[in-house]
Amino acid sequence: MTPGSGWFGRRRRDTTAADHPDREARPAPATTADVVRVAGFNRPLPHLDRDVTVLVTTRSDRHAEVDRLVAVARAAFGRGADVRAVSYVADASPRDAFSRRLPWVRTVPVDGLGSAINAGLAAGVGRVLLLIDTSVSVEVSALRDLAAAGSVAQAQVRLPDGTLRSGARLLRPGALPWSDDRADVDVVFAADQPVLSVPGAALVPAPCLPDERTTLTAWSRAVAETHGGPVRVVGQATRSVEPGRTVDAATVDAVAAWRHREPGGGAVVAGPPLPPWGARPVSPASHAPDSDADHLTWSLKIAAPAGPEGDGWGDVHFAAELAGALERLGQRVRIDRRDAHVRDDDAADDVTLVIRGLDRVPPNPASVNLLWVISHPDDVSDTELRSFDRAFAAGPTWAAAASARSGVDVEPLLQATDPAVFHPGVRSTSSADADRVVFVGSTRGAARPVVSDAVALGADLRVHGPGWGALVPAESLGEPSLSRAEVATAYASARVVLNDHWPDMAAGGFVSNRVFDVLASGGVVVTDEVAGLAEVLDVPTLAVARSRDALAALLDPARVWPSAAERAEIASRIAAEHSFDARAAVLLTAARTARACLRP
Repeated sequence: MTPGSGWFGRRRRDTTAADHPDREARPAPATTADVVRVAGFNRPLPHLDRDVTVLVTTRSDRHAEVDRLVAVARAAFGRGADVRAVSYVADASPRDAFSRRLPWVRTVPVDGLGSAINAGLAAGVGRVLLLIDTSVSVEVSALRDLAAAGSVAQAQVRLPDGTLRSGARLLRPGALPWSDDRADVDVVFAADQPVLSVPGAALVPAPCLPDERTTLTAWSRAVAETHGGPVRVVGQATRSVEPGRTVDAATVDAVAAWRHREPGGGAVVAGPPLPPWGARPVSPASHAPDSDADHLTWSLKIAAPAGPEGDGWGDVHFAAELAGALERLGQRVRIDRRDAHVRDDDAADDVTLVIRGLDRVPPNPASVNLLWVISHPDDVSDTELRSFDRAFAAGPTWAAAASARSGVDVEPLLQATDPAVFHPGVRSTSSADADRVVFVGSTRGAARPVVSDAVALGADLRVHGPGWGALVPAESLGEPSLSRAEVATAYASARVVLNDHWPDMAAGGFVSNRVFDVLASGGVVVTDEVAGLAEVLDVPTLAVARSRDALAALLDPARVWPSAAERAEIASRIAAEHSFDARAAVLLTAARTARACLRP
C-alpha cells in the first residue's frame, strides 16, 4: 500500500447486491421443504421406442397452462403420444394444485428449470425430445417442424412487446450470450428459449442454474456438441413473459467455460450488470472497433470512492503511478473509482484492468479484462478469477494455491514502487524522522502489533497517521497526514521503517508496496512474517521480526545496517525490477495477447 496525502490504510466493508429492478414480482412462496434439486441422471437414460417424447415444464404457479400444451402435443403426435409434465419452483413461486388428469412426472415441484428437465427425462426418451414451457404458446405445425429438425433446434419466439428471440449467439467468449433478435436466423450458438427439440441419443443432464436462459444455453450447447450438429432455428412460437435474469456464481462459471471459443461477432456493447454476480449481457456494436493495437485505451478500476473521501486512498496513488507507466508505453489510460465501475461509454475501452482491493468489479465484456489482486485475497472467489481473461496476484503463494484450486492460471505479479518519488536522493538529515524508528499508517481501528511492540520496547518511535493519540506516547506522535513526497523523505531518512500486513495478505505472500517504497528510497524496513518473502526479496535492508525479542534486536540503535552506498545499490535494483514501469510492461503484453484472442 502506498501512503499519500491524507491516506493511511484501506478500509474493509461489506457489500450486498440489491434486487434487480427488472426481476418479475412474485407472491410469497409456499413451504419449500419438499422442493429438491435433480442434478442429473441416476443411470443412463433408457432409449424408448418412440419417435417423440414431449416434456412440458411449468413454473409452479402456472399449472392451469399445462392442459393447453398437452393438448397441442397430442394433436401433433397422436393421443397416445409420450407426453409428460414437470413443475418447478423459480423465483420463490407459489404452488398450484396438481390436476389428476394430466401426465405429471411427480406431484411435487422440483428446484428450477434444470431440475425439471432432468426429472422429466429419468424414465427415458424417444428418438427426439421436445421441451416446451407453459410460458410459451406453439402451434401443432411448429411442434412437428421442431421434431423433424434432425438436430438441436429452437423455435423463433415473439415476445409480448413484439421483439424476437432466435436463440443464443456467442458474440464474445466469456460474456453472457446475446439473445439473437434477427428475423432471418438459421443457425445459432445454442437455444435460450424453452421451446426446443434435441436428439434423444445425445441428451446430457441439464445444469441446475437459477438463470433460465443460461440453463437452456449451456444444456443445448452441450447436447449439440455431443450430437455434432448445428443448433437450428425452426418454426415460430410466442411467449407470454420474459424471464428475469438471475446470475449467480454457477451461472458465471457456465459462461466462463466458453471463454476460449472463437468469437461470433465483432465489436460489442455491454449492458448493466445483473445481480448478484454482476455478469453483463452484450449486444452487437454499431461502431467500428479501434484497430490501433499499439495505443490501447485502458480503464483502471479501483475501490476508492469518488471525491475527497477517496482522494487519499492507497488505491488512488497505486493506480495513478501505474497509469503513468502505461502512458509512458504509449497507452491511453483513465482511472475509474467505485462510482464509475460501469459506464455508459465503456464499450470504447480496449482493456479493463481491475486493481482488486475491497471491491469485486464486474468485467466489461466489450473489452479485454485483466484482474490484479493486490490486497484482501480472502475476498476473491474462484468464480471471480474465472470471469477474467487473465488473472494476476501480488502474492505468489496465494497465486499458486488459487491456480490449483480454481483451474485458472493466476500469475504472480508483485506490487511496485515509483522510483521518481521513492529514491535515496530524498533523504534529509534535518528531518524529524532522521535516524528514528518510523511507522506510517492508520490504526485500522486498533493498535497494530508492530507499533504496540515498538512502544513496549521503548523504541525511539515516530508514528505518522490519524488516531494514534491514545495509543502511543506523545513524544512518538508525528503528523496526522503526509504528502507523498513527505512519506518518501520519512522512509529515506529513518533508521528503520516498520511495516505489517493483514493476516490473509501475509499468508498469501502479498508483500506490501510500502516495502518496495522503503527499499527504493534507500531505507531499511522491518516487517512481520510474509509467506515466501525471501524468495522474492532477499536484500540486507529488509528484515523480518518474528517475535518481540527479534524486533528488539532489529530496533537496537547499535545494530549495523548496510552502508549508504550499499543501500543505493539495492534501491537501484528495486527501481529496475519492481517499478510500475516493469509491471506495466507485463500487463501490456498480457492485454495484447488476450485482445488477439477476442478479434475474429
